[in-house]
Amino acid sequence: MKLKNILVSGILGGIAIFVVWLIAGILVQVSGLYNVMTLGGMRSASDPVMLLFFLHPWVISFAMAIVYSQVGKAFEGTLMQKGIKFGLLAWLVSSIPSTFIVYTSMNYPLAFSVVSLAASFVYMTLAGVVVAKFG
Repeated sequence: MKLKNILVSGILGGIAIFVVWLIAGILVQVSGLYNVMTLGGMRSASDPVMLLFFLHPWVISFAMAIVYSQVGKAFEGTLMQKGIKFGLLAWLVSSIPSTFIVYTSMNYPLAFSVVSLAASFVYMTLAGVVVAKFG
């Protein structure tokens, strides 16, 4: 994969992840399941380091774009099928272990883990499709 393809798919994938992530966050706050800012271990919203938190979608999407550039040919099917398979694989490898660690080691509400798994399922699959299409 060319550097241009990695850049384009990484940027667009990050936008897709950010939109789903933002919608999930808004739905959680509106529903009152929990307030993420009151969970233990969170920095204050006024802490400048919290701005780095918003880079998370692009870190994920650029990592996915780089990995897809190396393994994308191994997936069979249409671009959509390849993207879905790749996104699901990325979800299995990253989101499930991460959620397991948070659930078993932190005293966060169960809803936090459920929302984390559901939202990451959607955004990783969507990012997989974006990366496959533009990568």
